[in-house]
Amino acid sequence: MKKKSILCLLCLLLMVIGLPALSLAADYPERPIQMIVAFKPGGGTDVAARGISRYIEKYLGADAKIAIFNKPGAGGEIGFTTLATAKPDGYTIGFINVPAIISYAIERETKYQMSDFAPLGNIVYDPGVWAVRSDSEIKNLQDALEFAKANPGILTVGTTGSSGSSEHVTIMQIEKMTDTKYNHAPFGSTAPMRSALLGGHVPMGAFNLSEGITLEAEGKIRFLGCMSNERSPLAPHVPTFKEQGLDIVMGSSRGLAVPKGLPDDIFKKLEEAVNQAVNDPEYVAQSKKASVPLNYMTGAEYKALIDRFDTELRKIWAVSPWK
Repeated sequence: MKKKSILCLLCLLLMVIGLPALSLAADYPERPIQMIVAFKPGGGTDVAARGISRYIEKYLGADAKIAIFNKPGAGGEIGFTTLATAKPDGYTIGFINVPAIISYAIERETKYQMSDFAPLGNIVYDPGVWAVRSDSEIKNLQDALEFAKANPGILTVGTTGSSGSSEHVTIMQIEKMTDTKYNHAPFGSTAPMRSALLGGHVPMGAFNLSEGITLEAEGKIRFLGCMSNERSPLAPHVPTFKEQGLDIVMGSSRGLAVPKGLPDDIFKKLEEAVNQAVNDPEYVAQSKKASVPLNYMTGAEYKALIDRFDTELRKIWAVSPWK
């Protein structure tokens, strides 16, 4: 009888200990969730965040609310740091931008490391482009390369990030491949770079396809090439760099992550909500209309992509530091 009583007490104790863990995800979320965007409003990451957030709310249920929090600065490093150092309780999630987020951690002593993040899933892969104003004397990629070769360091290329961004690393690769030299002008975010390009303050811009698709459709800019393996469905008339003799494939991967240490049950609930949101037919149609190049990856697949980029960028840094 005594043994039976002890066993009952042990079972009751285990049930009590297990109750909080079991109810944690069931009650989540109990308050608004903050979604960090490391760039100013209006850029590709901000558009992606505002498009997906209400669908994640839908699949989280429990009247979930997600508030977009723009935290720009240092090419995204400030926002990335804010996400990495947030409390891992499920109430702070955010977008990370690969490869820029990796480049900064390789180049300088950042207040985050990639191990500080737990990827929920990739949402977008946006190929890089080079563009000029529609009235530019540079008509195609070959014109740009020939001018840069004849006038080393004269042709200014505005970019949306900072040193180490995908656009900057690409410029360095092209310089090495073509024996040319460009003047890199980092603007830190998309809006000021586009304004500078349209205003004639920089003759050429390097950014992501979705960030210029509307301007190109309006006839204000001309794409010189797209850095994808194949022509993008968003702009099938734009030749790839590979078609034009430069084997360059580069772009920006925009995905969601949380600070490491998030309880497994909440992480899984968030990851599944992201999965369902990206595959929601209404969201897919909305993204197509907004020229958002969706490329969903699970958290594990996204982590593998991040690890691969980290390895590749460290190899590039060892040979050609971009700082």
